[in-house]
Amino acid sequence: MHHLILPSGLHNLSQLRAGDLLELSGTVAAARDAAHRLMTETGIIPFDIKTIPVFYTGPTPAPPGMASGSCGPTTSSRMEPFIPEMLQRGMKLVIGKGNMSETTRELFQKYQAVYLAAPGGAGALSATKAVSREVIAWEHLGPEAVSLIKFHRLPVFVAWDLHGGSIYRISGRGK
Repeated sequence: MHHLILPSGLHNLSQLRAGDLLELSGTVAAARDAAHRLMTETGIIPFDIKTIPVFYTGPTPAPPGMASGSCGPTTSSRMEPFIPEMLQRGMKLVIGKGNMSETTRELFQKYQAVYLAAPGGAGALSATKAVSREVIAWEHLGPEAVSLIKFHRLPVFVAWDLHGGSIYRISGRGK
């Protein structure tokens, strides 16, 4: 198991291989459908998309003594209409759930971005890995507002690597 520490780990994405289990530590931007729609419509991305990965999640309110409530991944294919612009603007790392289209995978390859998969149904576990959470934009969206969440050792898998590998192919690695 690898420990990916952000943002410095973004310089070592080429070392990751589809199927690798990672523990991710550092700050990510939580953003789902409504936030992505606003980011693409307004052209405003309220965080540094080049150094802060996007996590397709909508955290629930934090229970007492915790930084965040449940923050499991949402289905990544729902973000596909927004991905081309986000990649063009410098996105290098995404965390979500499930496969996306071959066209989107090819865009990830073109822009040298990596897709990580968080375990579905494990939102409560993810919440225990959250150290802090701060809403930074569009608070009126509730759980879909853009938040910065700092995680310590969030478990994720490399779904698509920079070498054409995908956990969604039968071979799991390579082309």
